[in-house]
Amino acid sequence: MPRVLQSPDASARDGILAGAPYILEDHRKNENLLPIIRDQLKTAIRNNRFIDHYFSRQSVDVDKIGRLEDVPYIPVQMFKHFDLRTCPEGEVAKILQSSGTTGGSPSRIPLDKSTTLNQIKALKSILEDYLGKNRKIFLVIDHEGINKPEMAFSARTAGVRGLSIYAKKTFYLLREENGTLTLNMPVIRDLIENYAHEDVYAFGFTYIIWTVFYELLKKEGIRFSFDKFVLFHGGGWKKMKDLAVSKETFSATIAGLFGAVPENILDFYGMAEQTGIIFVDCPHGNKHVPAFSQVIIRDPFTLEPCEPGKPGLIEVMSILADSYYDQAVLTEDLGMLVGVDDCPCGRKGRYFRFVARVEKAEIRGCGDTFRELH
Repeated sequence: MPRVLQSPDASARDGILAGAPYILEDHRKNENLLPIIRDQLKTAIRNNRFIDHYFSRQSVDVDKIGRLEDVPYIPVQMFKHFDLRTCPEGEVAKILQSSGTTGGSPSRIPLDKSTTLNQIKALKSILEDYLGKNRKIFLVIDHEGINKPEMAFSARTAGVRGLSIYAKKTFYLLREENGTLTLNMPVIRDLIENYAHEDVYAFGFTYIIWTVFYELLKKEGIRFSFDKFVLFHGGGWKKMKDLAVSKETFSATIAGLFGAVPENILDFYGMAEQTGIIFVDCPHGNKHVPAFSQVIIRDPFTLEPCEPGKPGLIEVMSILADSYYDQAVLTEDLGMLVGVDDCPCGRKGRYFRFVARVEKAEIRGCGDTFRELH
């Protein structure tokens, strides 16, 4: 069998994924990412007529892109309306669907084997930085049915599967009965009686943890007491704001449920279109950008990059995907760049904070540009 040689961008990407995620200063990271992304853009243009036309209409010469801020971004809602696949159709192993909370229709993200593997490596790298190398007891604050093979592969499913990388044993803390979520009491009793002294980490969606899990435990008067506990949670902050629940209140309250400290209740920002990358809070409340990604905050009116301290639209960049366009995605979320390379936690690179969702965000004209094919 002939030997298959890696492309230069794949080899460079493997090197980045093999390294620690938060040790590179921002300018070094940008130097590493730009040539990889340029090569990926050329592949995307060759393999996808929508992307080809999008770049053509903007008169983009990929070889002349001199900084990450100049890479053409795709508004996230384009995943709802267009096929952004950049690999042969026969290589798509599964389709990830977003929750579809914005505008009703879900995004569809095609994943091939190499993209999935890259996403697993990236997430493992991030989790290792926060959890260490040893496997731990994993608690899922959801029901087991979301992870069944016959279920649609959703962002909720991807979250559970992704964060299970470090699990030596997994427990689901909720059950679904006739469409209603209830406590999985046999599991909860087992945890309280037999696992208090284990090293434990957990995952759940913020809104489900607060409105379902917390309320059920409060009603039953149940609390855990783990020696070592870390919770990763994300999503649902618009609904939490509607409930007048702050991030600080959430962290303190949920920490009390598990016998943990609020600093170990880690909010993260992530999205289905960038699976494999989560931006996790450090002890100082800042979300850090790993070596295989970049974040740009753009002014909502001019779309120019914002200086630290000024809120704007969050753009997320990645080198993980071979099967779809994830090199530059403009979200419908507001964030604020806090600083670069100087967070007190010691992690290098850019760090930011999530501010809010944007109601009915639309980057006008992009959909038309995609539709007007040659």
